[in-house]
Amino acid sequence: MVDVPNRHRGAHGLSSTPVRDVLLPGSDRTALIQVIVVIAATVAITYLVRRERSLMLLSIGVGMCVLGLMALRTLH
Repeated sequence: MVDVPNRHRGAHGLSSTPVRDVLLPGSDRTALIQVIVVIAATVAITYLVRRERSLMLLSIGVGMCVLGLMALRTLH
């Protein structure tokens, strides 16, 4: 069987779809936009739950975990 190269196949072997581009950014610009969106969402959620201290800590913690996982992904 001959493997025909696919122009639309990304670096991870998946077809290039909008969902794939969001989850696995292919460029530095896309990764930066992803980080900015995560930080903005963390700030917005923290602002919305500002009266409940435990929810504030939870939203900040989840945001930091997501950013940490994104940082680990860049190492590989």
